[in-house]
Amino acid sequence: MTVSPRFLRPRAVPGPGPAGLSVFYLAADPRAGRSAPVWFLADRAARRYHAWCSGARRSAASIVSPADREMPSLILLKAPEGTATNKNVPLNADVLSIVIGRDEKECQVVIPHHAVSRRHAQIVRAGGQFYIEDLKSRNRTFVNSKEVPPGGRQALKPDDRIKICDFLYRFHDERAVRPQPLPDWLSKIRGDDDDDDGAQTTIEGSATSDRARSFLEVAPSDRLRALLEISTNLSRTHELDPLLAQVADTLFGVFKQADRCFVLMTEEHGRAVPKVVKSRRAGMEDTRFSKTIVRKTIESMQSYLSEDAGNDASLGPAASIAEFKIRSVMCVPLATADGRPIGALQLDTQDRTKKFSLDDLNLLTIVANLAGVAIEKARMVAQVLEREKEQKEMELARKVQLGFLPQTLPDIDGWEFYAHYSPALTIGGDYYDFIPLRDGRVAIVLGDVAGKGVPAALLVAKLSSEVRFSLLTVPDLAEAVSLLNDQLSNGGLGDRFVTLAVMVLDPRDNSFTLVNAGHMSPKLYRAATDELVDAISLDATGLPIGALPGYPYEQVKVTVEPGDSIAVFTDGVTDAMNPGGSMFGPAAVDRCLLPDDALGASGQQPKRLGERLVSTVRRHANGRAQNDDIAVVTFGRLEPTAGPNTSTDRMAAAGTQKIQVGGP
Repeated sequence: MTVSPRFLRPRAVPGPGPAGLSVFYLAADPRAGRSAPVWFLADRAARRYHAWCSGARRSAASIVSPADREMPSLILLKAPEGTATNKNVPLNADVLSIVIGRDEKECQVVIPHHAVSRRHAQIVRAGGQFYIEDLKSRNRTFVNSKEVPPGGRQALKPDDRIKICDFLYRFHDERAVRPQPLPDWLSKIRGDDDDDDGAQTTIEGSATSDRARSFLEVAPSDRLRALLEISTNLSRTHELDPLLAQVADTLFGVFKQADRCFVLMTEEHGRAVPKVVKSRRAGMEDTRFSKTIVRKTIESMQSYLSEDAGNDASLGPAASIAEFKIRSVMCVPLATADGRPIGALQLDTQDRTKKFSLDDLNLLTIVANLAGVAIEKARMVAQVLEREKEQKEMELARKVQLGFLPQTLPDIDGWEFYAHYSPALTIGGDYYDFIPLRDGRVAIVLGDVAGKGVPAALLVAKLSSEVRFSLLTVPDLAEAVSLLNDQLSNGGLGDRFVTLAVMVLDPRDNSFTLVNAGHMSPKLYRAATDELVDAISLDATGLPIGALPGYPYEQVKVTVEPGDSIAVFTDGVTDAMNPGGSMFGPAAVDRCLLPDDALGASGQQPKRLGERLVSTVRRHANGRAQNDDIAVVTFGRLEPTAGPNTSTDRMAAAGTQKIQVGGP
């Protein structure tokens, strides 16, 4: 309490002075409306009083007792009207309870604001320690951004921030033994002559925006300037590894008292792994860190500060702390924007004169928030680049797979061919081919590998080469398919299999030989009777390729008359769904291949037949994405008056050529 000497009124009373008389000075503070007694020896008080009377203007602080100078107080840092007022509210050590609120009659500290309760909180003194209690206020009381439970009690330490609505106070107590104030809020370097009382303080608090706001309320311009610089530095790097190194460099640049810095990231099972370790001193490059602190920080998602980690009972016997003689340590969690933990930042120091403070913890928490956002952003950029790389690789794979499909269609006098291929994904597991054989024959192959995507496409690559090898080396079709089955069964397909329909067309006698390995039967349109039939019976259909090694397949021979057409397709046609979830189905295929309305002979030609089937399936899907690969192959014998016509409809196919395979 600082008062002017003009408020000092001497009053002589008996006392223990040398002359048996002391002077009782009554220090009256007109603002407080009360007086406080101050005792001095008569000779000393007289000298000071007469010196003032003779014109010497001195501050009352020079004659106030040391006990009064060290009186604790509340310093108002911020009020709703604007900037901090720095108003000092003394806390009389002789008063056991000081009530804070808006009621002028009942409160010793009056805050005239409608948001403050009449009796909001009180500061009590017990055993030399000051405590703050919330008196069940409407808007609660906060100490260092942590709520004081209604009816609960919170011990006050020097520099604690007390927030009552929009009023922010700092608890000031010079009686406490503590290091001198630090000149620079960023470096926090203490003087070498500071005493260490051996006391240990552990502070834990949630890494929330409230803490950040209360931290920035004091000296906001300087701190915002530094945080802006930190944010700018972190935003310059979008690669994860260089970014983590940048985070460590930033922390060393801000916290100059730190000897070691750890940037830790969590792996699949939640184990924290150091990605960057920096040391300011030689011989401290060891990557070991306090797993206890890091685990506690990540699990609780709260910041942690220990001024004396070696004597912190909450840490237990930690080998890393003892071996490196860690004096002060703080650790904060790294989290994504949605609060998911991704790692932690830990700083420690060996110097007992350079302990971390609560402001350091608040600053590190804000830096961790910025770093968490930057790390999440870097990971997202890496994921985007990885997806772009995968898309390029998939596009290359798509071009390679399209290369497996025939680039030309057979050109045989009196015959017409059509083909369509559309994968559900970039690449797929459907396959078709036209393979020229000896004596003018041509093999027409259509298969469906179980599954879709990359695994199915890889199996298609193997299937393509194995089919050609078997058909070109074995003249008999059934034996060639049996050889193919054995080759793929012994090739380690696992639980995968292939349904396959193989037809060898012989233009010399206008017939084709058919082997069906578990595939849907090809549909045969008979022009003479205007009917649609299965080209092979279910009894003659064998098992899928790769299902059973050594399986004997059966072949059938079908004669093709003028105007007849054959259609073979994969289950992507029958399984096509519309937006309502209804499948196209086999019945719809039959109606499409043999419609009720008369289309004439030209409408049943192979090209018209294939195009009609594909367009009907698309209309049924009505914009819904394919749920399976689609492959369609049609071929047939033309009427004597019709010329040859071949057509292919493959996505991204590089044009169509005709090649002469043979003649009748």
